[in-house]
Amino acid sequence: MLSQGPQVDPRRRELRRRLRALSIEPLMRGSIVERRRRCGRRNCACSQDERARHPGKFLAVHLEGRTQVLHLRPEDEAYVRRAIDAYERLWTLINELTACEIGDLRLQAQRRQRARRRARS
Repeated sequence: MLSQGPQVDPRRRELRRRLRALSIEPLMRGSIVERRRRCGRRNCACSQDERARHPGKFLAVHLEGRTQVLHLRPEDEAYVRRAIDAYERLWTLINELTACEIGDLRLQAQRRQRARRRARS
């Protein structure tokens, strides 16, 4: 691992600590969407009036080249929301760690360039 000095190393350690904490949480990619649909009964109001359609929550996720949609029961919605939020926090951490590593690579490139200039002098 490349080191960028006193500012980045504590940041990187904190990001990795947060990453370890996330690793025990359920992680799920996707979105929760609400759809309104007809129930199929002829004498229900939803068969005549689009505003009377029945609401339902669904998990939508793109996997294996296809968008898959799964009906969410009300008791499962909180669990799925927490898993999606944890996934989003994970990607934020990965992006921050990537920024640390890129900063290290740039610093190392600058150091090599300075060393080459000194060697030529």
